[in-house]
Amino acid sequence: MRAQLLAIRSIGAEFANRVFYPVLITSIVIVVACISLTSGLATTNQWWLLLYIPTVIAACASIGVLVIAKLIIRTVTPVQSIVQKKATKKFVDKLQRLSEITQTPKYILLFQIIRDIAAPRENGFIGSFAGDTASLKGEYTELINLFRQKRHAPTAAK
Repeated sequence: MRAQLLAIRSIGAEFANRVFYPVLITSIVIVVACISLTSGLATTNQWWLLLYIPTVIAACASIGVLVIAKLIIRTVTPVQSIVQKKATKKFVDKLQRLSEITQTPKYILLFQIIRDIAAPRENGFIGSFAGDTASLKGEYTELINLFRQKRHAPTAAK
């Protein structure tokens, strides 16, 4: 696979792992609150079961989407050397600070990243985000060059 696509997958997987857990916790809290509220209402009157059933279906669908997202992240994470892993983490730290400055919602950010790592493109979300920012452009090029080199160092586990 080309070095740039490996770098995008590496960045995307690291970034998605960082964003995934806050999204997961928020989703669980929302699902538990909605199911608790609708089940409480359903005990007062049986007509509220009409709201309870779609709530449970929506909760199951959101859990399914999150499970599929985690499987995609785990599947596309490339094997990296220790140097590549450190450089990727350093780059993602800066990318995450930049995304916090732009105040991109975590759900949208996770969707964009998963779409980018599932079907990597040079002009995708991560590539354009890194290429459009002058301070990240040099580091992005260095990270791509690390993935071009042959892996002489011992590789880190996924």
